[in-house]
Amino acid sequence: MKNRNSILSTITARSFKANRTRNRVAILAIALTTLMFTSLFVLSQSMTKNLIEMTFRQSGYDAQVSFKSITEEQAEKISSHPDVEELGNSIVMGLAENQKLSGRQLEIRWGDDSYASHSFAFPTTGTMPGAADEVALDTLVLDRLGIPHTLGEAVTLEWRKDPASDEITSSTFTLCGYWDGNQSAYASMAWVSRTFADEMTAGLDSSGESQILGLHMAQVSLKSDSHIEETMDDILKDLDLSGLRYSMNLAYSPEMNASATQETIPMYLGMVLVFIAGYLIIYNIFQISVTADIQFYGQLKTLGTTTKQIKKIIYGQADRLCLIGIPAGLVLGYLLGMVLVPVMLGMMDGQISVSANPLIFIGSTLFAWLTVLISCLRPARLAGKVSPIEALRYNDSGTSSKKKTKKSRKGASLPGMAFANLGRNKKRTVLVISSLSLGLVLLSCFYAKNASFDMEKYLSGLTISDFELSDSTHEDRTAGYNPNGTTLNQELSARVEALNGLEGIGHMYSSQLSLEIDHQTLQNLKTYYTEDVLKEWASYDKQGAQAAAQAMEDKKAAAVVYGLDGIPLDTIVQEQYLLKGDFDAEKFSTGKYVLALTPAIEKDSIDQNTVLPTASIGSEVIIGDNTYTVMANVFPVNSIANGAVEDTQKRQFHMSFIIPSEHFKELWPDHTLRKLFFNVDDQEIAAAQKMLDDYTRNVDTTLPVTSRKTMEEQYKEETRASTVIGNAISIVIALVGILNFVNSMVTAIVSRKKEFAMIQSIGMTKRQLCRMLVFEGLFYAGFTLLVSYTLSSLTVGTIIRAMAADGYATFRFTLFPLFVCTPVILALAVLIPYACFKNLEKQSIVERLRME
Repeated sequence: MKNRNSILSTITARSFKANRTRNRVAILAIALTTLMFTSLFVLSQSMTKNLIEMTFRQSGYDAQVSFKSITEEQAEKISSHPDVEELGNSIVMGLAENQKLSGRQLEIRWGDDSYASHSFAFPTTGTMPGAADEVALDTLVLDRLGIPHTLGEAVTLEWRKDPASDEITSSTFTLCGYWDGNQSAYASMAWVSRTFADEMTAGLDSSGESQILGLHMAQVSLKSDSHIEETMDDILKDLDLSGLRYSMNLAYSPEMNASATQETIPMYLGMVLVFIAGYLIIYNIFQISVTADIQFYGQLKTLGTTTKQIKKIIYGQADRLCLIGIPAGLVLGYLLGMVLVPVMLGMMDGQISVSANPLIFIGSTLFAWLTVLISCLRPARLAGKVSPIEALRYNDSGTSSKKKTKKSRKGASLPGMAFANLGRNKKRTVLVISSLSLGLVLLSCFYAKNASFDMEKYLSGLTISDFELSDSTHEDRTAGYNPNGTTLNQELSARVEALNGLEGIGHMYSSQLSLEIDHQTLQNLKTYYTEDVLKEWASYDKQGAQAAAQAMEDKKAAAVVYGLDGIPLDTIVQEQYLLKGDFDAEKFSTGKYVLALTPAIEKDSIDQNTVLPTASIGSEVIIGDNTYTVMANVFPVNSIANGAVEDTQKRQFHMSFIIPSEHFKELWPDHTLRKLFFNVDDQEIAAAQKMLDDYTRNVDTTLPVTSRKTMEEQYKEETRASTVIGNAISIVIALVGILNFVNSMVTAIVSRKKEFAMIQSIGMTKRQLCRMLVFEGLFYAGFTLLVSYTLSSLTVGTIIRAMAADGYATFRFTLFPLFVCTPVILALAVLIPYACFKNLEKQSIVERLRME
């Protein structure tokens, strides 16, 4: 047995060495297949890892569980439980209210080292506070306050001990530490010492969440990430603390896992395509190799070699090829992944990391090896089952049957002979055409899908002008919008109005007050917000549903009044946003009419009988001391209606109305601009952006700026992942197809050296032989392009058209990638046979006739 295995190993090794050309092509194919598997694994693992890390940063911490209200004694008990790895403590003082911090929430807290480090807020320069007058801040806060990044600087924070009181406490500290700010988090931390915290909270009861000053919080890191809720419930039950409420970090939630899975689906689909492409070429390589060596395997059968042993020889050669190709593919694939990950995830905040999980290399190796193994099954079966007699009669047509004589009255022609050669091994021809066509069809589909995206449709749902400038508190959902803000001041307005190429401008103001709901409006609300609707609303926003129900019961709501002119007013009264009623600009300008906003209800889903949850057309609405007639019901365009309310402490049901900006300023003369909209000539976009960049850098760093250009660039960043993956997979599969074509042509020509010598010996010239081989290549290219154009037209015209029917797409039929690839394919079809012919001519006719 040992001697037999030794002989098989020797035969395998010598057979491997004898097929150098096949080995090079096979190693390249295996390396390419492994490269794609590895890079896709790297991309999927890195995307999941970075999505989780981004969610950590958005949540503000990376521990599994947090407690918003807990006593020190309870925290101590939890930290002693064997399932708890670590517990961090924090005591809240309040929120800083410095004017320069407008738009950025700053929480003044004491925290231990564990709490700070798990909150991405541990000082990288300096230390955590120890003395009563020390504070540690992040660089975002320091920059807003205009304080240099230097230890020992004086920092003054203004804050309220009681949010309901008007009394402001001013505390001056010395900067003892700082770290890079977390842009993704909704708030920054100002760490104070335990001494300061104890002084401020002496004698206070901090047992309830309604009390901010002295509120004790905790973060818990468990020893396992599995079954977090069950584990935490068991811990609290063991400690008789079952009544404590906690929150699980969103990064560990099932929704996050589902989101990560959805993001990585394109990578896994890509792996399926890579497997198909890898199978097509590796199978073809071994099929060609076995066919060429079939007489050798027949001779082994004569000497007594069994079918199982011949298969073992084939698999042994495949394993040797894998030992060379797979490691090379792993290294190159990981390097490619390191390049692609930053390109794909460039839109994410924070540092992007490339995963080096060992499963990447284990999975890639296993997938690549299985691809090779499956590709070798049929060739190995062919080599194992062939008899010695059949092997002697076996030819390139893949059959051992007797040759058929073809008769023709027209005589032989070079194109006819070339076409006949393609039919000698129909299976190989189909494989080569399929392999080449697969990459081209995929490339056409990905391109057509991307080309169908309508940027104008996408941007129109997000912004209504080239530039939108907002008050720094416009999106402040914690402290609320400040109607007397100073962000959009006269100086900024003057700079905008002085811009070259200014094509249009618009203003938006807002105010909030109480509203008595009239009888008709109340009936509208009750008709729309049925018990079932409120129940569904409560499933994702319990407080919002409760506020709506309370408003209908009390017949009171909060009214948000917008004052509009120019761009925002012109936009919201467009036909697609007028749900009911008509807009009369002349009447509206009198200040006696209002437009009533509805929830986000699409116009196509309503008719004249649909009851909308707002004031009816023609009804009167009393806002403050004024009575208005409702002119129309309008859709709440994002750029206008999406923002923070003034009173965030009370969760109220809001009804929104629009009046002319001039009338608004008469009612609320002290209110300042909430938003400024303007359009400029396309050629002046860059100049306008530069003006705003200079302003936010040198005058007001808190100014929120939204521009169509930056949103367009942001979209491209966010969709770069799918574009890169799609194009990369298509190009690699196309390259695999080209490699398959090259291998088939080279092998077909090399295996027919003697045959070519024979037909040359009876009169065929070198030029005729060269032309016949070129025709053969052109037939390959012609059939490939025919299949590619046909399948691409069908898939683009049906599947891509259906995908473009929804969302922000406008279908555009295009086969542009095929038009680009057609001359390349035709050139390869000419150059490869020509190069093979030149190599063939290095041997004389006599030398080739003497070949076995």
